[in-house]
Amino acid sequence: MTGAPEWDVVVVGAGSAGSVVAARLAAAGRRVLVVEAGADQPLVPTAPNPLRDGTKLILEGHNWDYQANLRGGGNGGSRALWGRFPYRLGKVVGGSSSVNGAVAMRALPGDFAEWVDMGNPDWSWNRVLPFYRKIERDTDFPGGDHGADGPIPIRRPRRDELHALDAAFWDECVRAGLPVLPDLNAGVADGVGPVPANTVGVERVDTAAAYLAPARSLPGLVIRTGCQVTRLLLDGRRVTGVEVLRGDEVSRISARQVVLSAGAIGSPVILLRSGIGAAARCAELGVPSVVDLPGVGENLVDHPSVVIWAKPQDGLCTPGIPWRQVAARVSSGVDDGDADLQVWLLNNVETRSIPGFADRLGWPMVVGISVMLLRPASRGRVYLADADPACSPVIELAFGTVDDDVERLALGVRKAWRILRSPAFAERLTEIQLWNDAMVADDVVLRSAVRNVMSPGWHAIGSARMGPAGVPMSVVDQQCRVHGVVNLRVVDASVFPTMPSAPTNLTTIMLAEKIAAAMGG
Repeated sequence: MTGAPEWDVVVVGAGSAGSVVAARLAAAGRRVLVVEAGADQPLVPTAPNPLRDGTKLILEGHNWDYQANLRGGGNGGSRALWGRFPYRLGKVVGGSSSVNGAVAMRALPGDFAEWVDMGNPDWSWNRVLPFYRKIERDTDFPGGDHGADGPIPIRRPRRDELHALDAAFWDECVRAGLPVLPDLNAGVADGVGPVPANTVGVERVDTAAAYLAPARSLPGLVIRTGCQVTRLLLDGRRVTGVEVLRGDEVSRISARQVVLSAGAIGSPVILLRSGIGAAARCAELGVPSVVDLPGVGENLVDHPSVVIWAKPQDGLCTPGIPWRQVAARVSSGVDDGDADLQVWLLNNVETRSIPGFADRLGWPMVVGISVMLLRPASRGRVYLADADPACSPVIELAFGTVDDDVERLALGVRKAWRILRSPAFAERLTEIQLWNDAMVADDVVLRSAVRNVMSPGWHAIGSARMGPAGVPMSVVDQQCRVHGVVNLRVVDASVFPTMPSAPTNLTTIMLAEKIAAAMGG
């Protein structure tokens, strides 16, 4: 490549973070190319588009066909266990914001205090709050600590809009001593309240709609879909562009800067194929080492959950009704700290939408109570067994490898079980899958069951962790610039130093807004 770069910035990935960065930089006058491995969404608002349905997860047709080993990886987990769990992250313009549960929950102030303690003072609560406000159009609590005119609409269901089971769940949480939190985004840990969602009615508003759609007319923005970035182009330790595979055609694209926003699985994989990562790992792949950063691909974290599924009475649940309307943050009781669990009611769920569940029991609709561990101690990893871009990454989540995680979830299951067995629930359910009173009462059986039924939230973070240069496992600095590399940033959930106490999507968008502003967008 000779002459001036083709682009000011190439953004790799048009997902929750990449869409934000690209739109903001293009609006500031930069020449921005977005390279997305998945397909685009229909550009005509009236065209059929299943991704607009905010009442369900999208796990087929618009996803990476990844498989995760839930138990392998860090802390001595066995690779033999749970080696083929579907890990269906978004592969489409809009990324995982287009396929997730449309939950718009902020992290808690204490989460960012941990980021500061890990050497990232620019990420204190008072410094991230303006960027949460910037993205929000909160119709329930506009103004003050909430945004009123941002691109992401946020709304909570009113109490009188709740399904009968959601109302019963709310009441049982209050009966158990939890305070009511009308706003789960107010920064208060413990309580029960309506789930904030980035929807208008039941229609999902993802980053493709909120950020890219208004920016598509900008002269400096181009979006190319069906393009997989295989590696970075480097001149020594200076990034000069990307190599792209589209079908069988390989091309090179030059840029002044590259922003990796391929997610906590995709971004470290591209780094490793480019010789940026642990030198020994790169050598195993036959890739010359450029920068020895052992943290690339390590420290992978997801929210482990245990879901208790039950069959509702016929006619009680209906497809197309919002499936997460109420949530509670509670303490497991392991210590005296703030809430370490989030308990959800999963309502109006079609069994065909649940991985591994379809046709198992012949139940068309199910209700679930999900117990999610907010700040797990287990750490997994993502790596490559082969540098061939056609080879899928190896994802190891290390669930169940830390006894404290299992203990907290087990105690949470007991709390959820009491709700499920309360009269308000029992009279509306006809059968409960797998679990029974004897299992939940037996300490040994309960912990064994929890260890063996944990499932992920598809909330991958941490595999390119933020922290000061020279700190073990640090990959990027506070501005998301990769240590030891010029013209390269990673801007997605892979840089989170620790797991937020909430689903990760809104915090990923906030991070992208903050970094885009630092880049002049």
